[in-house]
Amino acid sequence: MRSDVTISKVKHPRYSYRVRFPGPKGETLQSWFTTKTKAGTFAKERRKEIGREGLAFGVIGDGEKAAVQFWRTFAASVPDAPPPALLAILQDYAKQWKASRSSVTVAAAVESYEAAKTADGLRPISLQAIRTRCGRFAKDFGNRPISSITKADISAWIRNLSATRQRKTAATPKPKAGKTAAPVQVGLRTRRNHQLALSGLFNFAEAQGWVKEIPLTKKQAVKVPKNRPGILRPGDVARLFGALEKAAPALIPFWGLRFFAGIREQECLRMDWSMIDLAAGELNLHDTVTKTGQSRTVKIEPALAAFLTPHKKADGPIVTRSEMARRYHFAKATAILQAEDEAAKESGEEVRPFPLPMPGNAARHSFATFHLMGFRHAGETALQLGHGGSPEMLHRHYKGICSEAEALAFWEIRPAAGPANVIPIDQQAEAEPVKPKRRKAAR
Repeated sequence: MRSDVTISKVKHPRYSYRVRFPGPKGETLQSWFTTKTKAGTFAKERRKEIGREGLAFGVIGDGEKAAVQFWRTFAASVPDAPPPALLAILQDYAKQWKASRSSVTVAAAVESYEAAKTADGLRPISLQAIRTRCGRFAKDFGNRPISSITKADISAWIRNLSATRQRKTAATPKPKAGKTAAPVQVGLRTRRNHQLALSGLFNFAEAQGWVKEIPLTKKQAVKVPKNRPGILRPGDVARLFGALEKAAPALIPFWGLRFFAGIREQECLRMDWSMIDLAAGELNLHDTVTKTGQSRTVKIEPALAAFLTPHKKADGPIVTRSEMARRYHFAKATAILQAEDEAAKESGEEVRPFPLPMPGNAARHSFATFHLMGFRHAGETALQLGHGGSPEMLHRHYKGICSEAEALAFWEIRPAAGPANVIPIDQQAEAEPVKPKRRKAAR
């Protein structure tokens, strides 16, 4: 089909000129004229008409006309916030569509990312974070090409994240009969953690050539408000260790290292008794143990030595790696504290109850707070914690939370009683099976 207008001289008994031009249905039409002037005027009008209706680009079908009409109506409906030019939108879409044809799905990208990190020797807890956070993203976008994911997709997904499990408390309202509980939005820190996980995923995808650009920017970063770290006061720490001595003595080295040496939970789980030198007064954490992958030596203060000495072993893990067992035995200890608080309340005493649940990472935060105030040396505190940054960060987070008297009281905490026969938690679980609660018979 010809898409232009032509004028030609012909041999005809009545006409001297012929104009050929495209018709509305794609056919070629022609008109005859006696003079060149008339033919030129007609050709000029046809060319204007073709420009208005777009016939110069071929025949426009009904669907394309409807699309243009929709766009004009939409653009006119938002005069205060005009959208991008239609051409720019179509070009952007064409780019994404073309990339999606050579891309992999989100589910396949997440699977490859996890496999690559496993091969790189990433620690199990970090791999679990990838499975949990990126896996959740793959559940919602699994079949889509990863190159088709936009900044708007990620922003909306992060914003609408809801808790997979809701912690039940006395204040938690029960859903009405026949209705499910409304989803609970996650906190800002959880959103931030999911966003960081996706950043790693898309950096990996970019390196593989699956995406042209990473749909995450610094402007999209979730800002978590800076709160003062939650700690336990010396009286609460002493009460906790007293309860552990009664109900879960095998947990004392684990919590002792966390409260009186600032060791992270996962570092404690990777530690071995052979890394504890009580004679030299040092903890020697290997690079395979620390979070940063750098070895560090931590000084054993007298308070920690007092709690470790009765449980000393030549080697072996500090505590069972079974989280369920640790939680069960820790709950037995906190049950003692709750019973003491209830008894004090019933007797009319004014008592500040033990904080349950404990503030997040309370043991390490307590150590940093009381060490900084008790020894007044930010550099030494930073070395103990394994911080590589400036000691100024410690002042910013931990200064002014406790008094000097509280710091002195913290470092004077000692075991309340002599050591009893300590049975490992794994053996306790066998000796003390959890009995299922009996249900009350319906009346």
